[in-house]
Formats: sequence, C-alpha cells, structure tokens
Amino acid sequence: MKTKKSYFYYMYIFFLILLVWFIFMPVISVVLESVFSDEGIGIKISEIKRTLTYLNNSLKVSIVVTIFSTFFGFIIAFTLYRIKFPLNNVLKKLILLPLFNPPFGNTVVFIMLFGKRGVITHNLLGLNKSPFGYKGIVVMQTISLVVLAYILISSAIQKVDTNLEDAARNLGATEKTIFFTITIPMMLPEILSAALLVFLSSMADFGTPLIIGGPYQTLASDLYIQIIGQYDMRQASISGVFLLIPCLLAFLFQRHILSKKGYSIKNTENKSICYRNLNKTIKIIFVCITYVFIAFVTIQYILIVQGAFVTKWGSDYSFTLNNFRMALKNGFKPFGNSIKLSIVASIISSFMGILISYLINRGNYKFNKLADFLVVLPSAVPGILFGIAYLVAFSRPPLILIGTEIVIYIICISRSLSVAYKSGSSILQHTEEDIEIAAYNLGASEIRTFRDITSPILKPAFEASMTKAISKNMVTLGAIIFFLLPSNKVAVQMIFQVLTSSSISEASALSVMLSFISILLVLALKIVFNGNHLKRIFLINKND
Repeated sequence: MKTKKSYFYYMYIFFLILLVWFIFMPVISVVLESVFSDEGIGIKISEIKRTLTYLNNSLKVSIVVTIFSTFFGFIIAFTLYRIKFPLNNVLKKLILLPLFNPPFGNTVVFIMLFGKRGVITHNLLGLNKSPFGYKGIVVMQTISLVVLAYILISSAIQKVDTNLEDAARNLGATEKTIFFTITIPMMLPEILSAALLVFLSSMADFGTPLIIGGPYQTLASDLYIQIIGQYDMRQASISGVFLLIPCLLAFLFQRHILSKKGYSIKNTENKSICYRNLNKTIKIIFVCITYVFIAFVTIQYILIVQGAFVTKWGSDYSFTLNNFRMALKNGFKPFGNSIKLSIVASIISSFMGILISYLINRGNYKFNKLADFLVVLPSAVPGILFGIAYLVAFSRPPLILIGTEIVIYIICISRSLSVAYKSGSSILQHTEEDIEIAAYNLGASEIRTFRDITSPILKPAFEASMTKAISKNMVTLGAIIFFLLPSNKVAVQMIFQVLTSSSISEASALSVMLSFISILLVLALKIVFNGNHLKRIFLINKND
C-alpha cells in the first residue's frame, strides 16, 4: 500500500480516533475514577482490603478453572483428532452444541441436577443440601469453558505437520519424547490463547457466582452489586481496576511469549494425523474422558429441553406449554432486540475489523502498534468492567451516551472488533502483496485494488468473524447489562432475571428459544455467504 495521504490514510486516522475515544478513554476513565474522589487523591486502605478479598476469591476460581478447562479441552481435542475410535465424527459435532447455549445454560442444568430439588441430590440420593458455593462455581465454569479451549486447541491439532513427528520416529525417538518436544510446542500458541481466553472469561463471569455462589462472591459479581444494588461508582471503579490488573497482565504475558518465539505451522499434507503407536492405557483414558464430557453436554441439552416442557422442575413433571407462555408474557420484543443488536453490531464490527486489519498490515503508518493494541484491548477487559467504563466515561460532557440505545451497539461493536481484526490479519500475514503491487504498477488506485483484489481474499475472514460475532452478541450481557431498559431489554437478560427468581422451567423455555434462534441466524448467515454456490448447484441440477 502507498504511504501518501490517500483516502486510506484518512480512514486510518479516523479509525484510530474512534479506537482512542471508545476503547482507550473509557478504560482510563475507570482508573481515574478510582483514584480521584471528593476527599482527594488516593484509595483508602479499607477500600483496598475489601477489594483484595474479592480479588482473592476470583483468582482462586479462575486459576483452577483455567488449569482444568485447558487440560480437558486439550485432551478432548487430541482424542477427537488424533485417535481413531467409534463415533468419532458424531462426537465432533455434539461437542459444539454449547456454542449456541445461553450463558446461564450450564447453571440451569446444575440446579436441575444438584439443587435442593435436583434429580441427583434429591430424587436419587435423598439429600437436601445446597451444592452452591466455591465448588459449584468452579464446576460450572470449567464445564462451560472446556469447549472454548477445545475449539482453539483443535484448530492447532488440525494444522500439525506430522512429517516432523514421523522424522523423529525414524530417528528413534519415543512417543513420549515426540509428544512433549514436537507435538506440544507446535500447538503452544493455541494452548496459550485458550488458557488466556478461559482465564479472562472466568474472571469476567458475574452471573454464575450470583446465582450459585451463595456467600462466595467474586470481584465481577461484586461489581454488579456495587452498581445495581448500591450505585457506588467509586467502589465499583476501584474493584474494576483491581479486576483489570490480572487480566491485562495475563493478556500482555501471552502476547510477549508469542512475539518472542517465532511459531510457524504448515498445514499437513497427510490425510490422517492419528497417532499410530499411542499407549493403549492412555488411549482408553483419553477416550473415556471424551465420552463422559460429551455425554454430559448432550444430557445438558436434553434436560434444558425437558425442563422447558414440565410444570415445575423437582415436583411436577407433567407436560405443559405454560412455560413458553410465561416466557413470552412481555411479547417477542426482547428476542427481536437481541436479533437486531446481534446482526447490526456484527456487520459493523466485522466490516470495521477487517478494514482496520488491512490498514495496519498493508499500511506503513505511524502508531500502527498502538492501533493494534487498542483494537484487541477489549478482549482483555472483562465485559462487566467494560460496561462500568462506559458508565464513567459517557455520563458526562463532552459526549453523553447514557440513556441512549446507541451506547449498547457501540459496546458490542467495540468488543467484537478484535475477532474480525485477528481473522483479517491472519489471512493478510500469510498472503503475498505481489498481486496488489502489480495492480498499483498497472495504474489501479488503492480503492480499486482493495475492492477487486484484497476484498475477495478477505471474504473468508469476514464470514468467520460474522459467524462468531452473531453467536457472541446474541448472548452477551455483562458489558451491556447496566444500559438495558424495558424498551431495549434483550433475551439473555430475561434468562438471568428469571434464574435469580428461581424459576427453572421458565428459564429453560427461554434458553431453548434463544438457542434455537441463534442456530437459525448462523444457518441463515451460511446461506447468505454460500448463496452463489447453492445457486450454481441448483442450476446444474435443473439442467440435468
């Protein structure tokens, strides 16, 4: 790309201003809000002690959840892609079911199974003990985040160059040596990315501790209570800064490790990447763990669907449709709001993210590193803290957004930008610029080159980011919960409110409806992006 002051240069400056205004400024505003008060500059010792107690709780949960989720995510990914066993392909599809699960789906099932009127605790074991607390939070977060780790790690496993493993075998290396010195190092970037995302997701989770945490609350749930229950903006800001520190440190550590080591993986040309000489005992253990986890995932969905059609879970299992009538007592508008928010925010964030990736990767502009950091920064900031940041930054001049619907869209766009940016950057970094340079030499403008040459190359990244963004925005809550009014209420907020009132059957009905709508949206998106391909198939069949 030419570096003169073209349209793309001014577009770069425009996007940089937006990143500073809507990402950097809110985060800094929270920090300043925590330091400055009517009493002067600084934070009281009592405020720090109180916050550290909740931070300690959060770290105890998140570190354990990160270890277990990443460990089991790796085992399941390794088992499904590197071990041959019955129903392998079926399990690969079943494990993706949680992608369409609302944030509190696992919590609903946990209460169904282990609550005071749960199937296991009450019906089978005859217990009347509460399973809520630290262990309940860890179990629920681990189960829900294993799939996230699996998706990232499985993408690395599919790209492993097995020729290196075969070469090591030919040189006499044992399977154990190959596994730890070749297989794991080639997958390390995705393993670190998985661990980071699991850690950040666990730290940001406020719903699970509020619903099943009992007396054990984390820093994220305390943030929610400070705003909704007490509207103590200063204490919420202090808690937010302490929540941001470990998240930002983990984010910077992961970026440092990956930038320090030059990882590169070539796609394997082998049709099979299965281990041929895996220890039989290890194989049995890995396969059993995979079967058990995916069986639980499947049972979870069966229970949610069943719970949606019973009168009252735990006491009256007779069939009814009243749960759906109760779920829709306020009309379909919350679902309509979710659909509109998801589609609009996903289109804008995907387009902007892809364009920013092009400007940064192809443009030799100043502040490229700053722009790169800012566009991925929201992925390191817990959602509920990002919401508080907007409360602080945009509740006063020069730009007041509190009370408007647009602030919800801006938050969702800002938090989805990094997905599109990373997808676009990944393609551009592995694509030579020769064709673009040739177009410039033949007299094509930057705009025409981008439209006719670069855009088709970036289309898969746009499709991938749209799919991920729609799934994410349909169930997002933490970042926007403080800005939702009766007029713009979303479906996932209704699930959270129903769960806090202990209406399990109604929550199940809402979860089933939201999951179904999410699946339909993703399928519709696939049809839109593959419309020309389907049209060609239809015409071929018609001619035949």
